[in-house]
Amino acid sequence: MEKRKGSDYHQNYDIAVKWMAEALRGQTLEVLGIETGAIVEVFSFEPAEITVTAGRVDVMARDERENLYHIEEQRNLRKSDLYRFAAYHFLGAKQWGAKITDVILASGEVFQGEKKIITSSGTYSPVVIDFSQKDGVKRLEEIRAAAEDGSFTNWMELIFLPLYGRETEKVRSELAEKVIRFETGLYHAQKIPIKLLAATLVMSNKLIDKDRLRELWEVVKMLDILEIAREKGVEEGKSLGIQEGKSLGIQEGKSLGWMENAREMLTEALMEKFRVIPQRISDRIRTVQSRDILKGLLRQVFRCENLNEFENLLDQI
Repeated sequence: MEKRKGSDYHQNYDIAVKWMAEALRGQTLEVLGIETGAIVEVFSFEPAEITVTAGRVDVMARDERENLYHIEEQRNLRKSDLYRFAAYHFLGAKQWGAKITDVILASGEVFQGEKKIITSSGTYSPVVIDFSQKDGVKRLEEIRAAAEDGSFTNWMELIFLPLYGRETEKVRSELAEKVIRFETGLYHAQKIPIKLLAATLVMSNKLIDKDRLRELWEVVKMLDILEIAREKGVEEGKSLGIQEGKSLGIQEGKSLGWMENAREMLTEALMEKFRVIPQRISDRIRTVQSRDILKGLLRQVFRCENLNEFENLLDQI
């Protein structure tokens, strides 16, 4: 699997901030273990002296008490990163005032030393949320079980769940996909808003192969949120899995690619809910040629009590 680097993703930073703002507004940061008032505003962290680059979560959140929280994501946090954050912190304080707290979302291989900088002039001591100490796979199953019996309500945690643990590359990517598929089911069951799913995809954009991420965006009809690098001409059709894209034309190739990805997502959704599905159902899904029908079936998966109900829907096509 290709290595995923931040520079591989042409993320629209303004849109990323917008979707994080949509997800956080009206919430608190309690999910991170931080006591705050309700968040009333989220905006980009961009002091006059700093040019913000795309490809990372780096936002300011203001709560109802007028406290500011600078939220920064850092993979593989090192001591040297704290010096950079300290510079950002005081530039931010210059622009927005002293009521600002740095919150670093640390994941991957996080150094275990003291996470502060002390000099003769003072101390820089950010709040570091060390996600590497959490078990993402175990926590996802706990949330899934709690969601099924109706006892889970803190959906905001799902945004950060892909960062849990110390897994790398393929295992990390698989966890992020599982979270996104789980959220897709919750969205179609009308349990969470689309903005929460979008925020999770923003958080996962450096964890999942960019072509696979594009497919996930296609299925939930949200490719306009992240501007993933797009190949031009015939290659665009081929990258969506349609080798005959050249002869069919780009638009037809993209349409067929979308349907193939939607069939895959529909099959995965059935497996997520019912664990095992008969081959006859998989075969029937592969014969569906309508985008609208595939979208409708995906919504119905999470309303069906059992496979017989879903198979009856297939019989009505």
